[in-house]
Order: sequence, then structure tokens, then C-alpha cells
Amino acid sequence: MRAPLIVMAAALVLAGCVGPARTTSAYEGKATRTANDALSQVQTARLTVQASLQGKMLQSYMETVLSDAEDALSSIQATFGSIQPPDTARADRLRDDLSKALGDASDALGQLRIEARRQHSDKLASEVAALGPIADKLETFSKAKG
Repeated sequence: MRAPLIVMAAALVLAGCVGPARTTSAYEGKATRTANDALSQVQTARLTVQASLQGKMLQSYMETVLSDAEDALSSIQATFGSIQPPDTARADRLRDDLSKALGDASDALGQLRIEARRQHSDKLASEVAALGPIADKLETFSKAKG
């Protein structure tokens, strides 16, 4: 009961700390940092599942790491979503593109967590493979905008 309240309080604090990006360049900088932070969570999940599938990590620890990565990505996504972009077409495209990539990453991490908790190793392998293109998209995005 306490954990959801703590998460909600943290989200409100984080949302309150994010203001508008006054220029497209400033918005691109925030988007690049967001893509890098999201990429870190996706790569953490990939490495965790790969290690577990190779017998190098306990199931319970893998589930914890995946849950933490999913929570962190959710926070990253919410923080980016709360930034008011400047009134430019370029900023709008940037927001749309990164928001889609973050949504794809969030969906994939959620599915990975579900399969891990169900102990479906065969599905875990295919789900972790699906994270590769998402990681590539986030990495390309951060390099192109950074």
C-alpha cells in the first residue's frame, strides 16, 4: 500500500521540476537525455534476461531488476511527457518520434516482466530479441539529436 503512494509522490515531485523548453535546441537536449536514459533501462533489461537465460542470474533477481527497469522507464517517459515543447514543427515531430519510441520500450519491458514472472523462458528469449530494434532506435535517436 505504501509503495504506490511513494511512487505517486515521486512522480508529482518530478513532474513539478520539469518546465517548458524555451527553444527547440533546449528541447532537443532534453529529448537526447531522455533517449539516453531510456536506452540505459532497455539495455539493463536485455543484459539481465540474457544473463538469466544463460544460468548466470537467479530468477527472483531478474524479476526485481526487470521491475525496477520498467518503473524507471515509466518515470523517464512521464518526465519527458510533462515538458512543454516550444511552438515549432520540429519540436512537435521530435516529441511525437520520441514519445512513440518510449511507448514501444515501455510496452516491451512490461511484456518482458510478465513473461519473466510466468517463467516462460522460450518467450523471454523472443521478447529480449525484440528489444534489440527498440534499443537501436533509441540509440540512433539520441545520436541524431545529440
